[in-house]
Amino acid sequence: MPHPIPFTRFRSRFLLPGAALAILLAGCGGSSGPTVDDTPAGRGALLRNSPTRLLSLDVAGVGTQLNKFGPQLLAIAGAPKCGIDFHRVEYNTVGAAGEATTASAALLVPTGADPACGGQRPLVLYGHGSSFQRKLNMADIGDMTNEGAGRISTPAAMYAAQGYIVIAPNYAGYDTSALNYHPHHIAEQQSKDMIDALAAARTAMARLTEPVAGNGKLFLTGYSEGGYAAMATHRAMQAAGVTVTASAPQSGSYAESIDYEALGTPGAFDEPGAFSLSSQFQLVLQITAWQKAYGNLYATPSEVYSSAHASAMETLLPTNVALHTLVPEGKFPAYFLSTEMANYAGLSAAQKGAFGTPANSLMNAGYLGRVLADIAANPCPVTSPLAPLACSPANPMRAAWLKNDLRTWTPAAPMLMCGGKGDPEVNFAHARLTHAYFQAHGSTAQLLDVDSPVTANDPYARPKTLFAAIRQALIDSGDDPATVDNYHGFMANVACEVAARDFFSRF
Repeated sequence: MPHPIPFTRFRSRFLLPGAALAILLAGCGGSSGPTVDDTPAGRGALLRNSPTRLLSLDVAGVGTQLNKFGPQLLAIAGAPKCGIDFHRVEYNTVGAAGEATTASAALLVPTGADPACGGQRPLVLYGHGSSFQRKLNMADIGDMTNEGAGRISTPAAMYAAQGYIVIAPNYAGYDTSALNYHPHHIAEQQSKDMIDALAAARTAMARLTEPVAGNGKLFLTGYSEGGYAAMATHRAMQAAGVTVTASAPQSGSYAESIDYEALGTPGAFDEPGAFSLSSQFQLVLQITAWQKAYGNLYATPSEVYSSAHASAMETLLPTNVALHTLVPEGKFPAYFLSTEMANYAGLSAAQKGAFGTPANSLMNAGYLGRVLADIAANPCPVTSPLAPLACSPANPMRAAWLKNDLRTWTPAAPMLMCGGKGDPEVNFAHARLTHAYFQAHGSTAQLLDVDSPVTANDPYARPKTLFAAIRQALIDSGDDPATVDNYHGFMANVACEVAARDFFSRF
């Protein structure tokens, strides 16, 4: 069973050849963690000994550190105006079932003499993309073995170095969080986590040696899973009466149900080799999140997974183990689907070669068959712009993915949804169908396809031009711009981050 949500992170590599840099410049211009704090404050309360400043960089130091991710990062984001203090904030939040737990976030505070770096400043609440690395800590940009360093480099360059205060949650289940799983794409939990990180960061800002404060402007953004979390957070804040200045969710799977429902299409499981190992990891992460949230997908994991591997699946991810070792060491099965699948008998010999024995396959064929039967028996109009979720699924896994589809509201504050129509990891239909739903219900949210031609008086000419320049630079260097890593993880990400900041600058 595939999942469209990207596991690949924005590489922040910007390691294109020298000629590519010239093109860009010419085209675009310048473990259990701490115990839950038992204070009455509850959710959003700072944990003891928080915040902790991990690194303090002046303007020159910011430039030096960010250049470690490739000189193109600053060529696109602009020269730093501010130094940055990197703080880790640890706080109380909840897990998928509302259970008390902890999480951590990066708090990036601009410093320096430039007027943009002092006084009250706008806040950016930033969500990162999906990750399998439990140690992810975006407050620690100095540790290049930490995946969080690459994740935070972009908001550091785009926002903090230009005067915005950045709050970037690591999410429950990562870094020092007490949670032993991650509530991936559980919209209610992820919005609470983001909101709790913001509350804790605001408390921390007032407790710094040199206190700082926001100026009343709050921007929400993020990429991939972070785009999904940003939209879910906007929805939750609007429902709670919290003012959002503007949001810019990027390349997220907002229409959560569309790819899962497509699994009922005849032939969808004929080529299990199309289900990459990373998409299988993603699926395990997701099934655990659904089970923890709703408790009704299965009585025991062996109902969903093959019995040989079932017992380990709930605690496998996120992990501190190298992913490439999981299959060779027998911690993860070598095959996705087994020969017990109903479609197996009618396959060609070559197709059958991609199916394993039940003991060496991930999915329990009987459970998967019941999910597919429910899709056939209780169809959902998931591409409808008016009522895409108007259906009554009987299967609990289907109910879980439909519950986390974000087409249930309309944003009142300005919103820009950004992505690319050729994205091989997150289908642009997520943004297109969500935008259509918003329009059908009276919202003025905007939709940007960075993989489209620049038009006359185009307000998004800059990110579109940037996207095209990076694609051409990749081609010129002999690379393939259509891969997941290049398209979703690099081209669309860079262009959408630029579009988001340009969008926020209007408010």
